[in-house]
Amino acid sequence: MTRTGAGAVVALLVLAGCSTAAVPPSTDPAEGTVQPLPCDAPVEGVEPRGTGPPESVQEILVGATRSMSGGAVVAIGADGAVRYCAAGSADPEGSPLVPDHVFRIASITKTFTAVLVLQLVEEGLLELDDPVTDVLPDLDLADDITVRQLLDHSSGLPDFLDSSFDLAVREDWDRSWTSAEILERVALEEREFEPPGTDRRYSNSNYLVAGLIVEELTGRPFAEVLRTRITDPLGMTHTALGPDGPEPVTGFSPIMPEGSTDTVSYRALETSTGAAGGMVSTAEDLMTFAEALTEGRLVSPESWSEMTDVTEVDDGIAVGLGLMEDEAGRLFHEGDLPGYRSLLILPSAAEDGVVVLANDSYINVFLLSERLMPTP
Repeated sequence: MTRTGAGAVVALLVLAGCSTAAVPPSTDPAEGTVQPLPCDAPVEGVEPRGTGPPESVQEILVGATRSMSGGAVVAIGADGAVRYCAAGSADPEGSPLVPDHVFRIASITKTFTAVLVLQLVEEGLLELDDPVTDVLPDLDLADDITVRQLLDHSSGLPDFLDSSFDLAVREDWDRSWTSAEILERVALEEREFEPPGTDRRYSNSNYLVAGLIVEELTGRPFAEVLRTRITDPLGMTHTALGPDGPEPVTGFSPIMPEGSTDTVSYRALETSTGAAGGMVSTAEDLMTFAEALTEGRLVSPESWSEMTDVTEVDDGIAVGLGLMEDEAGRLFHEGDLPGYRSLLILPSAAEDGVVVLANDSYINVFLLSERLMPTP
């Protein structure tokens, strides 16, 4: 899972000696969607590289996943006219990725969590500037922290995803963690907490606490609240909080034993990240969510204004509530877990939405999105 909150775009790394299976341009998109253009059509508005003709989505995808163990699915469009394309492998046997494959979406989960918290604010169950301990009085590590500071990463809570937790995961990959257990570890660690409100420092711990607030105020497990308030009403049938959701494609990462998620349980990672990064989804479902969010079908105009009220933190990247904004004004969130990388760029009046889902840690989802989107 990302630690930077946005992360600088890094050079695309290539592993030699691994095969890539590409989905041909004629592959049908996810069931029930409208494919406005074939995947082998040129990317509109994007300058071609060098003196050659404009590249197609499929050519860009094949180039980005060539020599990788895994691959990527992308979605580009808005208002029900979305193009879905895929290239690369879904498993060690080389089965081709297709647009409706399920991926771990990691920190994009945070946008869903922020929406749930804001819905509870709209219902009068809490306010953004309420102290967290008004809802969770026994959570001593949240003293003097507000709900808003959780969502905009200004709480000062250390990120639980550090080297010590990495060792704990490697000791028992099949362990199921609770958010309370994770936060107890954070409280006991000898790390300095920054004073709340002094700085914005990306921390997954913030959204574990936010998930506990959702559970406390609704009296239901986070996974159930997510389903009843967002995924079921929107018909997102392939989206859920793991391990309750559908099984995702194999993830390829050098830090996993034998290089893939097929060789070891992912239970410790998916349960520990929870409301901060434990969800699975598809490109089609994420586009459905993005359109519903920007069209005002999930939160009120007042809540949307709070989500998009951003503060710059680093290199043109600004942070809101469950969302970030790049220097071009695009609202987005990224995700990064071993074997999976993801990016959701919300549609706007001026630009299409974009989803990039990769099942290989060496695939740079930011670079892919830049190749697929016109320069503003």
